[in-house]
Amino acid sequence: MEEKTMSQEDKAYYERLFIKQAGVKTRSGKTVYISKEYHERIMRIIQTIGANEISLFDYLNNVLTEHFAVYKNEISALYEEKKPNIF
Repeated sequence: MEEKTMSQEDKAYYERLFIKQAGVKTRSGKTVYISKEYHERIMRIIQTIGANEISLFDYLNNVLTEHFAVYKNEISALYEEKKPNIF
């Protein structure tokens, strides 16, 4: 697979979208487990790109916020299709 060269605008967009504080108190969240590989990769991203100014929670919350925004129609349709009928 050919790797796409990212423009400065693409890079800046990624940083604005994901490398920021989530604005949510981490104590209001829940514990979640991720693979060691992903944990190490995300930590390198936030330590390097985020200059250790954001947390693992911030990054994951931002990624999930974008995921839900992009795929909300698909998620809603699948949810409606698969939820059990009460009657």
